[in-house]
Amino acid sequence: MDPRREHVRRLLQVDAYITDLHGDHPAPAQIIDISRMGVAFVSDRQLLADAQFVLSFCFPGSSERNDITLTVLHSNPVGTQGRYRNGARFLSISDASAERIFEYVTTAPV
Repeated sequence: MDPRREHVRRLLQVDAYITDLHGDHPAPAQIIDISRMGVAFVSDRQLLADAQFVLSFCFPGSSERNDITLTVLHSNPVGTQGRYRNGARFLSISDASAERIFEYVTTAPV
């Protein structure tokens, strides 16, 4: 089995932002899918593979913020608007955020 698809992913389209590990230089992002171990998102800048960032977002209908430390696996141009599709693996995640992701991924859409 392809290790990138080891965990079930679910589509998720929410606005987010990424920062460096110190919380500086926030940049907008849009999550496009999520799993228990990682996330795919679109950004306006290319991110270096193996770079670490903090991704912050809320699930639809929730005000609870999820701040997750991740490492970028790949960052590739998408479309013609200077945007990049990024794949990342979670490095550090709170128990509460992990539980919210698990619930989202394992619950059928309404």
